[in-house]
Amino acid sequence: MDFRYLTFCRPGEVFYDIQPPGSAEEDFPAARAPLPEGWTRATNEDWVVFRPPGVELPEQGWKIHITATQENAGRISRLVRDYCLDHGVYFKFIRSRAVLARRNSKYGDRGSSGKFVTLYPLDEDMLGNVLDALDPLLVGESGPYILSDLRWRQGPLYLRYGGFVAHLVRTESGELVHCIKDPEGNWVPDVRGPGFRPPPWVTLPERVKEALEERNSGALTGFPYRPTKALHFSNGGGVYLATDARDGSTVLLKEARPLAGLDAEGTDAVARLRNEYWALRRLAGLDCMPAHAEFRKGNEHYYLAREYVEGKALGQEMQERNPLLGNGPATDGAFAAYTAWALDTLAAIERAMGHLHDRGVVFGDLHPNNVLLRPDGSVVFIDLEASSEAVAGASQAMAAPGYQAPAGYTGTDVDRYAMGCLRLGVFLPLTQVLPWSERKTEEFLALIARHFPVPEDFAERVRTDLAPPAPAGDALPEAAPPSPAGTPASVWPAEGPDAASWPELRRRLADGILAAATPGRTDRLYPGDIAQFHGSGGGVNFAYGAAGVAWALARAGVEVPGEHLDWLVSATARVDEPGFYDGLCGIAFALDALGAAAPAREVLERARSRWAADDVDDSLFSGRSGIGLALLHLAGRHGDPAHVEEAVRLAERMTGAASSGRRRPGLLHGGSGQALFLVRLFEHTGEQKYLDLAVEALRADLAECGWAADREARTPHGQWSAPVIAGGAGLALVADRVLTHAPDPELDLFREVSRERLAIPFFGHAGVFTGRAGALLAQHALAGARPGDASAHLAGLGLHAVPYGESPAFLGDQCLRLSTDLATGAAGVLLAVETVLTGEGGGLPFLTGAGAGAGASGAGGSRGVGRE
Repeated sequence: MDFRYLTFCRPGEVFYDIQPPGSAEEDFPAARAPLPEGWTRATNEDWVVFRPPGVELPEQGWKIHITATQENAGRISRLVRDYCLDHGVYFKFIRSRAVLARRNSKYGDRGSSGKFVTLYPLDEDMLGNVLDALDPLLVGESGPYILSDLRWRQGPLYLRYGGFVAHLVRTESGELVHCIKDPEGNWVPDVRGPGFRPPPWVTLPERVKEALEERNSGALTGFPYRPTKALHFSNGGGVYLATDARDGSTVLLKEARPLAGLDAEGTDAVARLRNEYWALRRLAGLDCMPAHAEFRKGNEHYYLAREYVEGKALGQEMQERNPLLGNGPATDGAFAAYTAWALDTLAAIERAMGHLHDRGVVFGDLHPNNVLLRPDGSVVFIDLEASSEAVAGASQAMAAPGYQAPAGYTGTDVDRYAMGCLRLGVFLPLTQVLPWSERKTEEFLALIARHFPVPEDFAERVRTDLAPPAPAGDALPEAAPPSPAGTPASVWPAEGPDAASWPELRRRLADGILAAATPGRTDRLYPGDIAQFHGSGGGVNFAYGAAGVAWALARAGVEVPGEHLDWLVSATARVDEPGFYDGLCGIAFALDALGAAAPAREVLERARSRWAADDVDDSLFSGRSGIGLALLHLAGRHGDPAHVEEAVRLAERMTGAASSGRRRPGLLHGGSGQALFLVRLFEHTGEQKYLDLAVEALRADLAECGWAADREARTPHGQWSAPVIAGGAGLALVADRVLTHAPDPELDLFREVSRERLAIPFFGHAGVFTGRAGALLAQHALAGARPGDASAHLAGLGLHAVPYGESPAFLGDQCLRLSTDLATGAAGVLLAVETVLTGEGGGLPFLTGAGAGAGASGAGGSRGVGRE
């Protein structure tokens, strides 16, 4: 689970979205009060920023943070505001209690948690003056400890060196990070880790040295546990392996930050850790619980020490064993062996749960990663922070996605519901989909019965576990299978669409995408992945934004409304990134295909002024490879040799580094994307050196991925093996293209093994980049003279299809909300199915047309609206 996605899961909303800023009336009074003459105020989703007259901030320096709680935030904002207005200090603070609660929540960002006010002293003298003035004003105020900062004395003031003006740079792994300049003028990450670590070139001011010496003099004494290894971090604290200095034993040490890691009820991490300590003591002596527990305070934070249990999480065992996930041969024997193991494990968990209930404890957060399996197969429950007394009949305060009970389940019914989800999830780990449609449980049960020899009563037990709570005083009713009349109709054919049924299904799928559009918003048009809310082009670009969706609609023969095309053209003005999937070149590619030739040329010219910058990487997603491929495509469409010349210049800037291990591997961000560009450049120019460099880059990428295969057993290993476009399937498609020009036994073996892996029956996502739609396109492109059977993938897409009005819709990455974008959502599914069933979609640009590599130049023509 990528916990960043939870921040964008607004209650009651079906798409990922930013949290609403709330009305001005909800803001702290200090945010709304009149300002002195010359001061300006700017408000965004989280902050209200105050600028004094005539002040321009430097790029970076020492800044002051102030922490706060829900109770004292209003008072602190008023005191700090009054001081800053009187003394001309540039500052900002969190605008409302709702925003503060979100940022301090369990799944909030650790790097920003606790920060309520930020002040920007212009020099060291101002830094000292502000600290001396605010410290007595705020004495006695409390708030969460700010992990990245140095505390000033004992109040809520903290110090850190960092950027004053936001500057984002894309790293070699493709992630956008905040940066500051080193003494040579290079942009380097502005690290906000769990500790005060100023950049090594920064000289500490005397006032900062004073605070550091004070902190170091207060060493922790009498605390018997010495952490040896960090296992996990969250906004509520960390989890560590530790040594008990009293006897040398190894323990697991859980940390809790006061006033941080808030859950839905406002409970902080310390209260939850106390609750876990209560549960461990109540359940002491049970084989299913870790032995011994001790609760202690150490400096600012609290700690729970308990037995370190040797074993694996059930979730990891499921991933490694389940043949449905492509682990080993998918034989009847393999499915039977896994079924026997899974049923035995479920029975052990059910027995252990009974022991908890017998002692009056509700687990409250049962899911595969909270169940450990010892080497002998016995079950141990961990992380009982959400536990409660059974007699209290408490509702669920927090739960893992896919295992959260619906409203109305309390007490032991919460555990019963989670047990039903676990019965399904151990065979089909996609339980996040269950709440989206009443039909999903029956679809899951049918698929499980088709692959696994589960007993006849398996389905009935699942239905009973998931059934609503019985009325008070009544026994739990038997859960009968839902009748066909009471089950919502499927939005996706059980056997998948075929050429005859696709036109009507395509219309409904496209209608759903268009119905979800929000042309009245400025940040995004078609709702999609959370990447829409990052970077200047998130809601506009080809991967996650309007450009890719409009292009896919047109490729499927769907008319793009003029209003939507106008929105796209207008929104390009705010995009700065030059890349293909994340920026201007991809937008120009889409506009050109949509018939908007003049805007496409203007956008390409804007990109031209940016792609020569030193901070542009070599990747397909955001860098020179994607830009170069777009130029080659446009050169082919419009006969412009200048585009080829520019592509050659881009290749010359990246050659020589193409095979160096400098970023994460794969098609989108690694050497395979460079290889795709280089082989296409070879095809345009005929220059052998580009083909040689393509082979070199691809081989290096395979090595970075950990590719290795026994030529006899043909057993793959390594990260590459995930058969998705962002993984092994993308590498295989590039290998396929390279092999048309440069025969290579090792690349041929890789392509063959990858082709076989594309037939695995389960994918965790539906989208093109990381899911089944991309595997469908890859299978189609790699079929060659042996056409692949697409029916399994066409049917399998139905697992992720849910109703959106009268239309089918698709869950995006993490399966927590719907997505319409090209990379993760319905537009990608539309493109993939159109390409496979009709041959008209063209596949992904430059990569996955009908037959190996046929989408190179033909993927750009439009069958939809065309406007100059």
